[in-house]
Amino acid sequence: MSIPNDAAPPPLDSGDCDGFITQLLAWMRQAGMSRYDEQVTQIEHALQTAAIVAQTGGPPHLVAAALLHDVGHLLAHEHAGDGNFLAADLQHEEIGAAWLGGFFPKGVVNAVRLHVPAKRYLCAIDPAYRQSLSPAS
Repeated sequence: MSIPNDAAPPPLDSGDCDGFITQLLAWMRQAGMSRYDEQVTQIEHALQTAAIVAQTGGPPHLVAAALLHDVGHLLAHEHAGDGNFLAADLQHEEIGAAWLGGFFPKGVVNAVRLHVPAKRYLCAIDPAYRQSLSPAS
């Protein structure tokens, strides 16, 4: 899937990690204003997920992965003109992980890549977990 130019975050320039993180967060705030579900935006979902991991004592790389886990939805620009962007599985976890691989360590990238199979596994073995998820999730 190609990434529309207007949907892509700015590239990392000359190893400027701090500048990249600043640009990435600014892009996520803008691109993440689309709705994840009826109640929260994409950016709110990302921040809530990262906050839960941090509050439960997760290590920094998992807090980062939680914040970035749905970046593939934004990169694929799935929400553009379609209120039901989750209807088709466009493998947002693979899109996000592939892009993040250029900037983040494997611990972050692998957690992003595996968050969908992990959720599917938990849903298969734990009916209470599945019941706790929103319809969009």
